[in-house]
Amino acid sequence: MDFSYLYLSTEGRIGRKMWWIGHIILAAIVIVISLIVNALFGPLSIMTRLINLILILALAFPAYAVSAKRFQDRDKNGVLAAILIGISIFSSLLQLFGLTGSPIAPNALGMILGLATLVIGIWYLIELGILRGTIGDNQYGPDPVG
Repeated sequence: MDFSYLYLSTEGRIGRKMWWIGHIILAAIVIVISLIVNALFGPLSIMTRLINLILILALAFPAYAVSAKRFQDRDKNGVLAAILIGISIFSSLLQLFGLTGSPIAPNALGMILGLATLVIGIWYLIELGILRGTIGDNQYGPDPVG
């Protein structure tokens, strides 16, 4: 498994299995770091929100690269992968400044962003994690399944 290709390149295509592996690894990193940060600073602290934003920014391109290649496997533009990442960065930035309420009691803006993230996340899950890619070659390269 070529992790540099998986996380640092937006060229080509990957199948569902590689998409799942790529995102499970990223999710594990986020969970471990979040647990540590929450234990050290508490879930409501400004430091936790700042580290959360830094973490999302640090993992934005690897997450984009994995999803972009998967969109391309579905013969769609890889730029679609930026939608969820953009909303996540925007939401984290607003959380940093306290504009979305607290994680325990979000305000209307926090609820709207949470709902948007949920809906787009379900779309990504179906589109990238469940549906099969284009059979055979497409404009982005050969079929990764073979």
